[in-house]
Amino acid sequence: MHLNLSKGKKHLLLVLCLVMFGACKQSEFYEKQGLSEISTGTGGTGGDGGGLVPGVGGGDTTPTTPIVVVDPTVPVVVIPPVVVINPPIVVTPPVVVVDPPVVITPPIVVVDPPVITPPVVVVDPPVVVTPPVVVVTPPVITPPVVIGPTVILNDRSQIFTQNESKNAAVDILWMIDDSGSMADKQDAIAKNFNSFINQFISKDIDFRMAITTSDGTSARNGRMVGDSTKLTSAAAKASKATFVANFEKWIKVGVAGSGVEQGLKTSTSFFDRYSSSFLRPDAFLAIVYVSDEEDQSDKKVSEYMTKLMALKANKGLIKAYSIVTIKKNPSNSWETIGNRYLQVSNETAGTTTDIHSDFSSTLMNMGDKIVNLIDSFALSESPYNDQVEVYVNNSKVSSGYIFDATQRTVKFEVSAVPVEGSKVEVRYKVKATVLGAI
Repeated sequence: MHLNLSKGKKHLLLVLCLVMFGACKQSEFYEKQGLSEISTGTGGTGGDGGGLVPGVGGGDTTPTTPIVVVDPTVPVVVIPPVVVINPPIVVTPPVVVVDPPVVITPPIVVVDPPVITPPVVVVDPPVVVTPPVVVVTPPVITPPVVIGPTVILNDRSQIFTQNESKNAAVDILWMIDDSGSMADKQDAIAKNFNSFINQFISKDIDFRMAITTSDGTSARNGRMVGDSTKLTSAAAKASKATFVANFEKWIKVGVAGSGVEQGLKTSTSFFDRYSSSFLRPDAFLAIVYVSDEEDQSDKKVSEYMTKLMALKANKGLIKAYSIVTIKKNPSNSWETIGNRYLQVSNETAGTTTDIHSDFSSTLMNMGDKIVNLIDSFALSESPYNDQVEVYVNNSKVSSGYIFDATQRTVKFEVSAVPVEGSKVEVRYKVKATVLGAI
């Protein structure tokens, strides 16, 4: 039998043989040791000498070989001896070196994201979901309820006496701006003065005139320019030429006055100085403001109005006429709108004219307005909606008169003039307070 064993296995087989051989020798040793102990028993000399058979003397010490009877029917089991190698042999597995080294790249595992299918819920019977119906109602826009303002009206009544035997009178104050830009305007008034005054002379109007400036400094505030006693209807009858010459001379008040124009202040200061000698209680009072710049007086317009209204018992007898800047001339950068003068004129039912207008027509129209006051009945306040009722000797008349809303006057037509001494009553309503304004 041919054994083809590897080198390692041959070594292992050789070691096993050596071990078995050593075991056989060792067993033989143990067998011999046991036989020697049997042959040298422990009996005494001359008696049982410790042999195998009691009572036999121990003189014969020759060892007897044991007879081993082997039953051929019983198999002999040979237990291989345990081989203990000290130190133990450590078999290290061989190290395999691969040159070049093999690089093992881990595989790229691409995992598709799981697709989660929502569960299908089957409802029996199926539920039908109807989308909600959204009804959009257009907003209802209610127009605002406009509650008309409640007008509170107060009754007014003014009583006059028709007096043809006494000529009506008018007192006229000219307030002339004497700042540096007014020379040409003063010249224009002087040149066109005849168109103003001729109506007074031809209708034999009883008039007085006086002149002051817009310089409100303490030395000149409200001072009279010239001599008012030479600017009257009586002076005009005595010598119209002299009268006109004096007016043309004094109306040119010069341009050396203060550049801070204060016409409202100086006009009221004038009456503080001269009212007792110049004003007549029953005469109309006409104040003519001439300026190319806004009034710069230090008080409110209402305060100056209060002082002016106190001059007459019948406030309708006071009229203010303004010849001022209403529309600026772009080439005259110093000009300003005369709003404060315009306010006084509007509140007294006077007239207003732009200072850049033709002075001839301006003075003529203004003179006509003042003349028409003479035979008219002036009202202190503005009637509501320009409605008036006229009574002559307590009897209402519906015709024969004209109500001039711009000057707040009632004037009878020539054919309807009441007889001398008649009582003329004008009734009207004035607006007191407006309520309910939004």
